[in-house]
Amino acid sequence: MVNTFDKHLIEVIHQKSIKIPIIAVTGGKGGVGKSTVAVNIADAIVQMGYKVALVDADVDAPNDHILLDIPLENSIEVINTLPLINYGRCTKCRKCVDICRRNALFQPENSFPILIGECNGCEACILICPSDAIDRGKRILGKVYMSKRDGLTLFTGEIVPGAEESAFVVNALKNRVFEEANDLDIIIVDTSPGTHCNVINAVRAVDIAFAVTEPTPLGIHDLKLILKLLKKLQIESKIVLNRSDLPGPKGQINFIAKAYDSNIIVDIPMDDELLKSYIIGIPVVRMYPKALSSIKFFNMAKEIVERFLQ
Repeated sequence: MVNTFDKHLIEVIHQKSIKIPIIAVTGGKGGVGKSTVAVNIADAIVQMGYKVALVDADVDAPNDHILLDIPLENSIEVINTLPLINYGRCTKCRKCVDICRRNALFQPENSFPILIGECNGCEACILICPSDAIDRGKRILGKVYMSKRDGLTLFTGEIVPGAEESAFVVNALKNRVFEEANDLDIIIVDTSPGTHCNVINAVRAVDIAFAVTEPTPLGIHDLKLILKLLKKLQIESKIVLNRSDLPGPKGQINFIAKAYDSNIIVDIPMDDELLKSYIIGIPVVRMYPKALSSIKFFNMAKEIVERFLQ
């Protein structure tokens, strides 16, 4: 089943005849180096002469701009509808309350309905109201940004504190990316960690997903979850083993990879150059191009280019 946003996305691709490879960098666990992998792959492909879009879809805590030392620019607000009850026209019929699946509207006895919960802006209450007593208000859910440097375009989504409907921001972010798609060679999506709805929204329509993990019990546990999700979505997956020199149970990773039709595409050991570049906010492939981690990232970028761009 294709939802409304996916239909719009398909229409945009069809109208513009867009055929751009989309790569996802994801992971079941936070803190395993997912964003570090994403920014270094993106920068490495830029250095190879291609125009790359890096999409920071972790709207709750976007940090790719920090790792790249790129300011957030060209903001657009993400807005949805907020129902405003017009008490002069309201007949207290309760139809708006009854149709609200999120129970965001509450109506005390012999009183008017009031908004008490998190509204997702579906407008069902507005459409069903027989007396036209609900006006369309606006609520800002977040912002999407577009920042450019050389051949890299960074798209960032950011939800406002306290807002719960982050999927709206993720979808608005994807929409903005595809509006600029004619000027791009490849799109790399840095998802939020986990296996929740935002991750599912972010990886829809990708050609391949790289699941970043580390050889620790928690890393292995969450790797299984993300691989299970990707297989369920019928998305090809490869594993990036970060901090591969940690003394962890690496054999379990190979076992899990085989169970979910995946394999380790690259192992990245810890090194001082990678740590220094992370602290300063410059990709290691740019700051220390001869570092062991840089060589690993460049090799990975080369494989992506050979498969999808040549």
